[in-house]
Amino acid sequence: MQDAPPPAESREPDPTPPPIPGQPPIEIPPPVLMETPKSSAELLAPTVVATAPPPPPPPPAPPAQPAASAEPATAPRVVEKGRWVAVFSHLMLFAAIPTIFLGGVVTFLMWQLLGKDDPFVEDQSREALNFQINVAILSLLLAATFIGLPLVILLWIIAGVISLIAAIHSSRGERYRYPAILRIVTH
Repeated sequence: MQDAPPPAESREPDPTPPPIPGQPPIEIPPPVLMETPKSSAELLAPTVVATAPPPPPPPPAPPAQPAASAEPATAPRVVEKGRWVAVFSHLMLFAAIPTIFLGGVVTFLMWQLLGKDDPFVEDQSREALNFQINVAILSLLLAATFIGLPLVILLWIIAGVISLIAAIHSSRGERYRYPAILRIVTH
């Protein structure tokens, strides 16, 4: 009697593909099975990795200097106050626009009274005063010519934007210079 071929379920598949005519047969290596760890200690075992030596420690900090007086503790408040006075002097243009000279008078008083103590306030108040004088003169000249009367409103809008830019720079503690003005008031 002839042996019957085993059923398809019990036959193992042939791992080698059929040969291609004219080429050598391809050998496929058998699959590698990984072993599972036998205990949790093997899972937690540290792995040794070669590393570079640790960096050297940072250099020691310089010794602290003792405070000489209480003046450095009060100096930041003067600077902060000076910044806000400078911002306020630039924003006084908005009082000068409708009244022509009121903002300039207040800026002049801030320059004379508060500028003695702080060079930043002195510089920025003087710069704002020069700008306000220039805007007032140009406003009066344009208003005197009836053709230039509509340009006064445009001048005030441009001057307001430039004054806001100057106030922002002053709030950061930066000295701002208005572009293209006559500096009538000097030291």
